[in-house]
Amino acid sequence: MCVLDEPFFLPQLRLLTAALGRMGFAQRAPDLSTSELRARHLNVVNRLTPFLMAANLFNAALFALMIHSSVHPGWLALWLATLIVVCGSGLMSWWQLRGKVLDGVSVNTFNRVAWNAGALGALWALALMAYMPEVKPQQQLALAVVGCGMMCAGGFALATVPKASLSWVCTLTLGGAVALLRTGEPTYLVLTALLMVYALVIVVAALSAAAAFNAGLLAEREAERQGQMVSLLLRDFEEHSTDVLWEIDRRGAFTHVSKRLAQLLGTPEGTELPHGLMSVLKYRSPEGSQSEGVRALKRALLQDKPFRDLLLSVRAGDSLRWWSITAKPLVNESGLTTGWRGVISDVTQQRLTHQRLAYLAHYDSLTGLANRVQLRERLTQALEARGTPPRRSAMLCLDLDNFKMINDSLGHSVGDDVLKLVAQRLQAVMRRSDVVARLGGDEFAVLMDDVRSDEEVAVLSQRLLHALNQSGEIRGRTVAIGASMGIAMIPDHGQTIDEILGNADLALYAAKEHGRARCEVFAPWLGERNRRLLSIEQALREALKRGEFSLHWQPRVSVAKWEVLGAEALLRWRHPTLGDLQPSEFIPVAEKTGLIADIGAWVLEQACMHARRSLPGLSISVNVSAVQLMRDHFLGDVERALVRSGLTPKLLEVEITESIFVDDPATALSNLHGLKALGVQIALDDFGTGYSSLAYLRRFPFDTLKIDRAFVRELLTHHDARAIVRTIVDMANTLGMLTVAEGVEEPAQLEVLRLAGCGAVQGYLVAHPLPLVALQRILEHWDQAGRPDPGEMPLSETSALSELPRVERTYPRPASPSPG
Repeated sequence: MCVLDEPFFLPQLRLLTAALGRMGFAQRAPDLSTSELRARHLNVVNRLTPFLMAANLFNAALFALMIHSSVHPGWLALWLATLIVVCGSGLMSWWQLRGKVLDGVSVNTFNRVAWNAGALGALWALALMAYMPEVKPQQQLALAVVGCGMMCAGGFALATVPKASLSWVCTLTLGGAVALLRTGEPTYLVLTALLMVYALVIVVAALSAAAAFNAGLLAEREAERQGQMVSLLLRDFEEHSTDVLWEIDRRGAFTHVSKRLAQLLGTPEGTELPHGLMSVLKYRSPEGSQSEGVRALKRALLQDKPFRDLLLSVRAGDSLRWWSITAKPLVNESGLTTGWRGVISDVTQQRLTHQRLAYLAHYDSLTGLANRVQLRERLTQALEARGTPPRRSAMLCLDLDNFKMINDSLGHSVGDDVLKLVAQRLQAVMRRSDVVARLGGDEFAVLMDDVRSDEEVAVLSQRLLHALNQSGEIRGRTVAIGASMGIAMIPDHGQTIDEILGNADLALYAAKEHGRARCEVFAPWLGERNRRLLSIEQALREALKRGEFSLHWQPRVSVAKWEVLGAEALLRWRHPTLGDLQPSEFIPVAEKTGLIADIGAWVLEQACMHARRSLPGLSISVNVSAVQLMRDHFLGDVERALVRSGLTPKLLEVEITESIFVDDPATALSNLHGLKALGVQIALDDFGTGYSSLAYLRRFPFDTLKIDRAFVRELLTHHDARAIVRTIVDMANTLGMLTVAEGVEEPAQLEVLRLAGCGAVQGYLVAHPLPLVALQRILEHWDQAGRPDPGEMPLSETSALSELPRVERTYPRPASPSPG
């Protein structure tokens, strides 16, 4: 049994399974095509039938001759007679079908052939099982040889009918195995295993041969089908395709003129063409025989080699058409070229489309100006055209002011008309040698080539700004148009394309920052600022990991009782090389890069931790960026900070600015309501500086209004600032909100705020932002009697302020601070 080891047996089994799967469809499917395939398979077996039957009879006679002396002659004669009857029946069936080729065979016929093969195999199997144990060893060997030969020959002869082959081989294998085992010889166990392996190899080989034969039949049928399909397609091509077939002889004369070819060449159908292909093309070419396309076609025909997509222009009435010609030579048996056959395709539309795409690749489709690609090409030419002295140019980058508002309020169609009007104004002002381009959106650029002086650029840029910053009549309405401009001189402000464009953009951003509708020329400090911002961005990504952030605290004091109500946590960053950076410098960078989420979460958690451990009972305020508040996980960050620190939610106050309501007010209000649900206090910072403060006070109940320091700074010098503060305090008291004035620096300011009824103040008058230890020291030694003396104030101010109504409010008193 050792021969049946796994490395040999399993691959054979997989081959058998695959072969059975490949052949299963041809045996089962009842449709006409598989019926024909079955007939082709069965025809092979029919041709071999007389030889198979003769072999069976010869082997049967030899079988009887070898063992007749050792077995009962009567049973042997009966077996031999039965075999002769079965073989005779097979020969009679073959005789009736001789000379005939079957066109179709049913599945039942296929199965009947398999049954007949199995029956004949069973006769041999019975003889082996019956006589093998009874005969002598020499006779057993002879019987084994006959059985193996019959199994192999029959398996391969019946291979084109897989079921019959399987039936024959399996039956003989089973009979031979039983016969060997009945002898009782131990060595025959190995022969039995070998017999099984041989049978498996025969089955796999027979099925593989059947699959190969079937694949060949399918390939033949597919070739026939494709031949028919090619004929149909060729005929359909000539009748319906836009392409036209042509054929000429060696002299260039047409040998076959179809209806389509006659129409294409402008000749009535059925009329013989008086000239050859070359003559027709020379006549219809706009340039005659001097046409480059005609000369190229002539050269191609003389070379006797296939060619494709040779382009020619021809006249068709008053229009110009483009033909693409593809052809190959016709060669006779001697290898000589006898003519040409090919296709003429009218590619006029594709040619026009290609020209249109080439135009769009270099021009803006809306305004007709040059696009970014053409601008860069011209800029490259300007940089390469340097001489002695260097040729100077100027790059102007322009951006429309408030174009988004025009699009959003008046519609994109009006916005498109504004862009067209701007393009017209640019072209009207600029010189013919200058390149005017639209870079995308509302961004434009002008390349002033070969300028004589900086003054020339300044004068032309001012004329340009004046022309652009004029209202325009768009679709029956007057639209205010404005633009800002940045200028980079070449080669003064850059040696490469990207450097020049980048510096012009930096100048443009500076113009927008300084008030818009103006022009700025690039200066080196703009590049330094840009590089500093880049350094800040890179350093900011590692600041949290390196522990470079810290919190400072500025106390908030009650105006009426002069006691500390709380403290605002302020983020500080000290970098080893950049030094101390102000939040106003790095917070916008953090918002732009998305790092504000992680930084804000850290500030929240640290502030809550310090408040719980070192500032017990004291209310703390934390500023929250608009970008941070809109983050999906912001509420989770707040809740996590409260849970980890153990801080009571009402002792945490989140400060926001009304800029959060600009882009997505619905989301902003939803997140603020989520904070209220957690029990967190909410303050509206910089109140009074926005255009919609009152609207949002009605939509959301803030706990605190923080009066902007701009009003506090002018309390002593401007009457309107005092009036605004009184109004804010009165409104906040009516709505039940606490008012906190920021930036209080003088005792007189404190007195004015007291008389106005302001609830609390914070600023340098109380304390600068301090580290936690310094704040604890102040709290420990806080003297409520140490209120700053306001000094003398004008009577008119104090009397006017004292007449205001008062709303008494109670503020939480902090617990005694711990000594830590």
